[in-house]
Amino acid sequence: MVPLTVFCGYLGSGKTTLINNILQSTQKPIGVLVNDFGELNIDEQLILNQNDLTVSLTNGCVCCNLNDDLGASLEFMLKQNVEAVLLESSGVALPVKMSNYGSTWPGYCLNQTITVVEGKTIKDLLIDKFVSKTVEAQITQSDLIYLNRFSTKDIDLISALNEEYLIEDDKEILYESIFDPKNLSLRSKDISYEDHNQLKSEVLLINHPISKDIILKFIKENPDIERLKGWISDADRNTWLVQKTRSECNFSISNYETLSRLVVIYKDKVNLESLGI
Repeated sequence: MVPLTVFCGYLGSGKTTLINNILQSTQKPIGVLVNDFGELNIDEQLILNQNDLTVSLTNGCVCCNLNDDLGASLEFMLKQNVEAVLLESSGVALPVKMSNYGSTWPGYCLNQTITVVEGKTIKDLLIDKFVSKTVEAQITQSDLIYLNRFSTKDIDLISALNEEYLIEDDKEILYESIFDPKNLSLRSKDISYEDHNQLKSEVLLINHPISKDIILKFIKENPDIERLKGWISDADRNTWLVQKTRSECNFSISNYETLSRLVVIYKDKVNLESLGI
């Protein structure tokens, strides 16, 4: 039986970064399934894994639909002789729904559900009228919380919702538990759930050069944006990876040659005029 570990966590919480850290910590072959929010799967291309061991799930949020895309991917990984599979769910997926795959799919055993939480934004998320129910459910339903970018007050807040948590100093324990859940003594959760709130998403394909300043202006003019990620190409033909979360917006130079393409995830509406599309 191949252990399947499910990673949940709100948009921009750090799931992809944590998975990359796990991959870099071992020489064992690990399969990764990535279910991004929106039609354009950015996170799949940011996973640093062996060739053919990362698969994109693009037919919608697998939290809501058990689809052929996921089933075929699970079967594919069984044939690759991997020692573990990591399923990175979309930013609004609920652990109690995602756990069904590990507990019911032939050839797999559910290892654990892990929700990644960014400490510096969690307080605001838990009082946000649009997403608070989803974020709280991700924390309470999960077997384990991995808390990053946090303060002592954030630990107190999280521990009141879920006593099972790890911080960065405990990451070696987390890495080992990917292959053997006995490294963690976790309580099995039997929790009912409600459907999560639905955010909206847009895939933006931009054929003309676009600068970092224009992106920053676009973000400032659209406070409903929860997450923006993708690549932009400027007038000097530089390609920039853009990562905007609730807490920050970063641009990093990229060798990935592409036209500008972005995924924008938002609450209510966005105005695209400043992007010229």
